[in-house]
Amino acid sequence: MKGAFRWTFLLVLAAFFVIPMLAMARFAFQSVPVVLLTPETLLTGWSIQPILTIFSTPQALSAARVSVLLALFTISLNLVLLIPLAIVTEVKAPRMRPLLTALTLLPWVVPPIALVVGVAATFRTGAPWFLASVYSLVPFYALWAMPFTYRALDAGLQATGAKTLYEAARSMGASLPVIIFRVLLPNMTASIIAAAALTSAMVLGEFAFASLLLKETLPTFMVNFQRSDARAGLALALFVLVVTAISIGLVVRVLRKRGLNVQTTGI
Repeated sequence: MKGAFRWTFLLVLAAFFVIPMLAMARFAFQSVPVVLLTPETLLTGWSIQPILTIFSTPQALSAARVSVLLALFTISLNLVLLIPLAIVTEVKAPRMRPLLTALTLLPWVVPPIALVVGVAATFRTGAPWFLASVYSLVPFYALWAMPFTYRALDAGLQATGAKTLYEAARSMGASLPVIIFRVLLPNMTASIIAAAALTSAMVLGEFAFASLLLKETLPTFMVNFQRSDARAGLALALFVLVVTAISIGLVVRVLRKRGLNVQTTGI
């Protein structure tokens, strides 16, 4: 009974995601109108021309490049800020974990429009160059991705027994830099990869901040392009969705392999 319920739930969940994607694919890559669809025409009129059209647009490549760079900078900023904080919390002050968890969730309490308006009003007079750059999105994305990043890092530290590793290294006379770079960080590789994957997925799909700050990233480009060519715009949206899903799936597979063969780094 439990097995049947589980498979039923998985099938319903799969249909919830697969059916809309099939509808997107049909609209984007098939030229046959819905009213003319029959069993005979179901497999006719398919073409990859819409995706070729959008990839031949220089603006699409520029927007994709901007989004990739924003993802890389956001990942770097979050890791630089949160790795030391997560290590100190795990090793020295575990009682601070609930407070730090709550603090990383605070950006989600404030709506994006309120956050952008408040920051823009602050920097518009004092540092207008900050808002003029497309990389002004990095701090907003870093704040928005903090819950993902911190939870991934904290889970990695707890899974590897970071406090035990720290105390063992200290008892053997290892310095703090050696402990961090040769003991803790190598054992956090899986959690760092997970945090980077989640942050990348968030940046590649984030629309609100970029739209409010009038920056052209991949999501804002897709929305604007759909107004002139709906099929090509939807083809790009489906392509990004599939690539993101495959990337996250590969990351999960890598993490599972590491979990099966995890070894404590020697001191």
